[in-house]
Amino acid sequence: MEIRERIIEEATSQFLQFGIRNVTMDGIAEALGMSKRTVYEAFKDKSELVHSCLEDLREKHKCRNDEICTSSQNVIETIFSFMQEGIKAMNAINPVFFRDMEKLYPKTWTAMRKNNEKESFNLSRELLNKGIREGLFRTEINIPIVAKLFHEQMNLLADEKVFPRNEYNYAEVFQNLTINFMRGISTKKGIELIDSMLTN
Repeated sequence: MEIRERIIEEATSQFLQFGIRNVTMDGIAEALGMSKRTVYEAFKDKSELVHSCLEDLREKHKCRNDEICTSSQNVIETIFSFMQEGIKAMNAINPVFFRDMEKLYPKTWTAMRKNNEKESFNLSRELLNKGIREGLFRTEINIPIVAKLFHEQMNLLADEKVFPRNEYNYAEVFQNLTINFMRGISTKKGIELIDSMLTN
């Protein structure tokens, strides 16, 4: 692994764990056993490093999504896998990271959210169409409306004013949102598949 990649990997891990403000270039260099100068030769400042980490995260997230879509046997299995990935991420990421992003990098944060919204909306539409083709989702659902509703529910989940982390178990909230939503748009065949996956 080349130096730049090693720095991005370590910095990303620290940012997600401690938030951005609490992580220093010195701390990253120390954790990697390299000089601060080496880190600054690869990235001119912390802002450039943050942006590179976000780009790397986005790329990995996209690859993981593609992997899940390709390896799943049906759309319900795909959504279950996305749900598990989401729960893992929510448990692993310190909410301070999101607050720091919003405060310290508002432009990047807004652009990133817009981009994510567009991508997740398009992915939701694709999955809904696929579910209808597979006979697992009802044919009469209005795809643009349902995709938007699903997306807004996911935003609700991330809103600490609605679901404060110290009061709610995120895995439970995520599961309740996703499964109840899926059951509402599923055919009898889809509901049976959801139930059998939940039992397993």
